[in-house]
Amino acid sequence: MLYTNVKILALTILTCSLLQGCASIYKPKNDPIKNVDMNSGYHIIATQRRDPGEHRIALSFSGGGTRAAALSYGILQELRDTQIDSADSRIRVLDDVDTISSVSGGSFTAAYYGLFGDKIFDDYESVFLRQSVQGTLIRQLLNPLYWWRSAFTGFDRTEMAVEYYDQAIFKGKTFADIRIDKGPFIEINATDLSSGTRFSFTQGMFDVICSDLSTFSVARAVTASSAVPVAFPPIVLQNHAGECGFDVT
Repeated sequence: MLYTNVKILALTILTCSLLQGCASIYKPKNDPIKNVDMNSGYHIIATQRRDPGEHRIALSFSGGGTRAAALSYGILQELRDTQIDSADSRIRVLDDVDTISSVSGGSFTAAYYGLFGDKIFDDYESVFLRQSVQGTLIRQLLNPLYWWRSAFTGFDRTEMAVEYYDQAIFKGKTFADIRIDKGPFIEINATDLSSGTRFSFTQGMFDVICSDLSTFSVARAVTASSAVPVAFPPIVLQNHAGECGFDVT
């Protein structure tokens, strides 16, 4: 019985792969812009609208799956519970953090904190850390509905992950929902597979391709940051360069 079940599972995964191979690439989800405005949008310069405090603090959250997400969450807890003197008052170290740069598992924590602030300490463990995310994605992969969508709409494993993260974790939020005027600037990083270089989800990067980051899904950026090549097809962005007057020289 075990051998038969293993064969069925292997055949199911192979069928999913074949169906996906026949599907078209899912449509890019980044909207174009007509003009570049360095003083608005998700630029780090926008953080100057808030009081930076007496200290300059930058955090870097590394990758490593759920363990990395848990470690970065623990760091936020410790910074919340540690107080320092600033401008003749006692404040939390966390309140003086200016930027958070993240990749992979660390991007879940960074994005969640950027969107929901201190709410992270109330529900992040139940929403993400204590969930079997991998198990959920595997169950969805084996769902016949996924095969149907994959075969006829181009809905692949990456889009399945984006949809799950968007609904269960990030609640449909976009980069416009990250309040960088009141909290740290969140810089989610991924790798541009065409060049092997870093790609940061900031409006500065999106200006180069004449695209609007404010309408871009946070879940999609986190998926790009955390998805393992081969296991997950890459997130695709439409290059609108030349349509917004941006000069790279």
